[in-house]
Amino acid sequence: MYVATNMNRPRACAAILKEGKVLMVRHKTPSSTYWTLPGGGWEEGETIEQTAIREVKEETGLDAEVVQLLFEEDYEYGKCYCYLAKLIDENIGPILRYDPEEEKYSALDKMLQSVAWHSLKEKKDDIQISEVISLLGLDCS
Repeated sequence: MYVATNMNRPRACAAILKEGKVLMVRHKTPSSTYWTLPGGGWEEGETIEQTAIREVKEETGLDAEVVQLLFEEDYEYGKCYCYLAKLIDENIGPILRYDPEEEKYSALDKMLQSVAWHSLKEKKDDIQISEVISLLGLDCS
């Protein structure tokens, strides 16, 4: 069984698409604020696909299932695996949930700030979103 350390911790994220939009979460760090795909670090005992699904639920309140692995990329602590996922119930909207690793912080100090659907066209220059668009052959002109 794989054992993660702080310096080697795989992570997973999920690209969930709906009607020309992609579900994203807004992160705030001491140096920047940015939108990204829902995702986070692997936990012992789960598959990397389960990591993606758990992170979607934790951050957005939505239940999803993995469709396919889209790509993997290096990040500061190892590999990040990006999956195409689909919602189990498309009639339920996202709500800002939480990152369990930040439970002790006040709302102002938490990295996870909001969740929203963004048009693929609007986010086509984002590194991850551009890769999703390219791999799926989507037209975002």
